[in-house]
Amino acid sequence: MFVAALDLGTTGCRTYIFDLGGVIIASDYQEWESFYPTPSYVEQDANVWWESIKKTIGAAIKKSGIDKTEIVSLSVTNQRETIVPVDKEGNPLHNALVWQDRRTIDQVEFIKNKIGIDKIYKTTGLTIDPYFSATKILWFKDNKPEIYQKTHKFLLVSDFIICKLTGQYITDFSNASRTMLFDINKLGYSDSLASEMELDLEKMPDPVKSGVDIGEIITDETDFDKKTLVITGAGDQQSAALGVGVVSPGEIKCTTGTGSFILAYLKDPNFDPEKRVLCSCHAIPGAWVQEASIFTSGASLRWFRDEIGHAECMNAEEGQDPYELIDIEAQKSPIGANGLLFIPHLVGAGAPHWNPYAKGIIFGLSLGHERKDLYRAVFEGVAYEVRKNIEVFKELGIEPKELLLTGGGARSDLWNQIYADVLGITCVRNIIEEATSLGAAILAASGAGLFPDISKAAESLCKVDKKWLPNENRHAYYSKIYKFSSNFYNLLKSQNLYRSYDDLTKIIDSD
Repeated sequence: MFVAALDLGTTGCRTYIFDLGGVIIASDYQEWESFYPTPSYVEQDANVWWESIKKTIGAAIKKSGIDKTEIVSLSVTNQRETIVPVDKEGNPLHNALVWQDRRTIDQVEFIKNKIGIDKIYKTTGLTIDPYFSATKILWFKDNKPEIYQKTHKFLLVSDFIICKLTGQYITDFSNASRTMLFDINKLGYSDSLASEMELDLEKMPDPVKSGVDIGEIITDETDFDKKTLVITGAGDQQSAALGVGVVSPGEIKCTTGTGSFILAYLKDPNFDPEKRVLCSCHAIPGAWVQEASIFTSGASLRWFRDEIGHAECMNAEEGQDPYELIDIEAQKSPIGANGLLFIPHLVGAGAPHWNPYAKGIIFGLSLGHERKDLYRAVFEGVAYEVRKNIEVFKELGIEPKELLLTGGGARSDLWNQIYADVLGITCVRNIIEEATSLGAAILAASGAGLFPDISKAAESLCKVDKKWLPNENRHAYYSKIYKFSSNFYNLLKSQNLYRSYDDLTKIIDSD
């Protein structure tokens, strides 16, 4: 028997087929485009999600060599917060607004003034930021009222795929808890918040637990057998936390893909008095996660690859990843990147700052710097942002035993060692790198009754590959740079320079 995980990320999608020992039998990947109507707008075509995932389903099944009837169940994991309006037939009425999209600053200010940060945080576990789905839904209501009126449901990415597979409008608690409309204490949408935002909750999909069997496939468009059970999945970060074994207190993970997402296990909701980090529902029913989101970590490296790394892209041998060559270059740069400091706020700052006006910064640049220094500065700059959030977690009573690393960034031994040295804690990579999809596979298997307990399944399937121990001398040196980086950001913020520059560039654009 086998299960399938459909993983729809920010830059593309994969279908994985797992056996019940957690081994990947086959997989296939399709990349897709994001569209940028303006530099701060990020959109995707939901129909491309569907067409792409169908291709990967067919290719993965073919590569596996197994009979499709042997795939008992599937689950979907997804980039969160991204929202698409659909009609009664499930057809998109507009491009999806991606989680990175920053167009909703006006809606953020409206919610702050109308409802207030305290009520939003205590109800949803979230801060008020363009990141979250409610601001995007409100943007449609304010700026595209004809689309808002025609919308039957506002769907997250996995909701859209589940709709295509089953015809049902269903979401799960972990995804719903990222909309800014979901009460994580009562595990249901908040009538009070929706009323104050003047949003119609009838336009939202029904929330249910992760790992629940919602029925068979009704469409003929995929290569799955129609008797394959569809099991509710989880948002990519909660799924990754499950897939790396964050199933008890003290366990914490950092996934670095497009962004970096740090999650720690919670038995009960836990709220930061300063609202720097968030609280959401876990993929495990009856559990929560403390969460910090860094928006552009891997995306920063990708930007440097595409705009600066032409040599690495051209010199990559057949089948070799340019990132491997970037890694080799970065290793040639000394600790501290030859005095180069990078602050990775390329689409604003997430936790612990929550500053939509923040910008990416390269500081200390001189004529003597080379590509290798830029690359290393990205690795180090992201690690400083991770450290800021780990320190907040510690303030809230979460003492990490070690940091479990997942995502594409975890492939880099250099980056993993930099994390260990900057943070001063042991970093661990599991054998199965694709923790997000493994988490979805665990939910698919549990929901189909193939495992009796979600947490025990994760504990048995999550095996350590390698550990990186912190070096005391490097940690001491990095701590000095970390302090400078924090002070530098705080200075710009306290002087209102980010907001001033944002206003200035708007004036230039209008001229």
